[in-house]
Amino acid sequence: MNRFWKAMALIAALLLLGACSEQTFSNGEETGSYAGILIVEGEEYLWEGELEGSEYSESTRLGAITQSTAPEVMPSADLSSNFLAEGAEIYRSNEDPDVLLAKRQDGSWDVFRKSLKQE
Repeated sequence: MNRFWKAMALIAALLLLGACSEQTFSNGEETGSYAGILIVEGEEYLWEGELEGSEYSESTRLGAITQSTAPEVMPSADLSSNFLAEGAEIYRSNEDPDVLLAKRQDGSWDVFRKSLKQE
């Protein structure tokens, strides 16, 4: 019986480590381990997650995504993303100048933060 529980603990630990080894995102169409990137006015923004609650509210509308690239491709054009679909609306945040909000066609919201690494 003692061996059984040790084996079960080992299996559970291996499953937990395997599940945590790859960070993934889902944009509704693709799943992968690439960073969600948004380019607006020459600045790079990184996906932080879906907007939950009222941490941020939308301010000025900046436009809509005009070019959507594959997840593994780095977007470069203004209003392009490797995460958001074409047509997603981009807004400034009232609360933080480094945060942009993206409204998807299904009505859900995503949070993007300005990348610290700008070249």
